[in-house]
Amino acid sequence: MISVVCVYNDMGIYNEYLLSSIQRQNGDHELIAMDNRDGYFKSAAQALNDGGRRAKGDYIMFVHQDVQLKRDDWLNRAEEMLKSLGGFGIAGVAGRKDRSGVITVITHGSPPKLAGSIQLSEPVKVQTVDECLFFVPREIFATVNMDEQTCKDWHLYAVDYSLSIQERGLAAYVLPLEAYHAYPGYSVSRGLLPEEYVSTLRRIITKHKSHYSTIYTTCGIWSIVFPFSVYAIYLRLRQRIREFLAGSTCQEK
Repeated sequence: MISVVCVYNDMGIYNEYLLSSIQRQNGDHELIAMDNRDGYFKSAAQALNDGGRRAKGDYIMFVHQDVQLKRDDWLNRAEEMLKSLGGFGIAGVAGRKDRSGVITVITHGSPPKLAGSIQLSEPVKVQTVDECLFFVPREIFATVNMDEQTCKDWHLYAVDYSLSIQERGLAAYVLPLEAYHAYPGYSVSRGLLPEEYVSTLRRIITKHKSHYSTIYTTCGIWSIVFPFSVYAIYLRLRQRIREFLAGSTCQEK
């Protein structure tokens, strides 16, 4: 059985996308939904750790409120794929292994379009998976939780978990499971980085710099070679340039 864990802050979005597609599933599953409209949970890691510790399934699926599963047997297919993997610690529906591009078969946005440049027909090993939807075996989660000290907000927690899992000798995968992600993080993927994202990235780089020279994510490629202070200046400069160009385009229109 798969335990589905979701923290939501918009009941309308949650009902329209995730809940409606979960209710159509024809396989056995458990839903652990946490209402965070009052802001009780201060970070994704805190919320998902709370939900994950309550899970009873063999696999825990952590998923955003705006994700829609595309088939009624989606969870059954996911469980069969997960059972076929050996020695894995995390598996998602989007991820990245190198500079070649994002690996996924999911769509996002309106109108829907492919979320990555590389499609797959079988599970593929990656360095990191995307936060929108990912699985962790419950027996692994019992020993390795989300890092609430490194991931103090709502960014990069699956990236950190992917890196931590591989440092323990376990693999990260992307699975060929079709889903729709309604509201992807366009601002982050386009280089418009909120301050909390940069702060979390700094902590992740500090935590994992002895094991990796480059971190590949669905929202960017982050080098560990340079001191982060230099890298942070580059990120903020890039962000300001993109904001300026976006503003210029709007004025021309």
